[in-house]
Amino acid sequence: MRICAPLLACLLLAGCWQSEGSLYEGAKTVQPFAAGKVTSGDPGTPKKRNHFLLTKVSGGAYRLTNNDKGSPDSGDAVVLRFFAAPGLPKDVFVFEAVSDDKCKPGNICHPMTAKSERDYGLVRLTKTGAEVASPGCDKASAAAKLPGVSVSDYGTCTFTSRASLETALLAQARQGWKASIAYNYE
Repeated sequence: MRICAPLLACLLLAGCWQSEGSLYEGAKTVQPFAAGKVTSGDPGTPKKRNHFLLTKVSGGAYRLTNNDKGSPDSGDAVVLRFFAAPGLPKDVFVFEAVSDDKCKPGNICHPMTAKSERDYGLVRLTKTGAEVASPGCDKASAAAKLPGVSVSDYGTCTFTSRASLETALLAQARQGWKASIAYNYE
């Protein structure tokens, strides 16, 4: 969750939780992060880091832009929104992410729209930034058995209901924290 390639491939995960269009249309966002330069990487491999610029944008959202000079993904971005959900610890939020990559010569462009695919997971504040938990999904998982959820052969759960998504996220939060990716301020 590429986080600039559907949220860094669902933020570097084994599976994704997603929807077509936003399940949080009209919901109140929170902005728990300061804007600035951040690095990201696998919590188990702290030396290999990617560089991003986090900016606040309209509507209570953020834009996370790949800032690695010379990278083919430089300039690609994800628009992030964060939400407080009942039952989550005060330092844990639901994230919604949608790719908004810049148009590059020779590439087909798919601008962000109301119907664009969104990715979801949990983010937890840390002293130096944040950790993201991107839940996996398989046909035997509890999330896959919720109403309004379909599962692909590739391990992606697609939610059509915010209530089902939040039920699954609350269950995920109770299982203990396993960070998929860590972000730190530079």
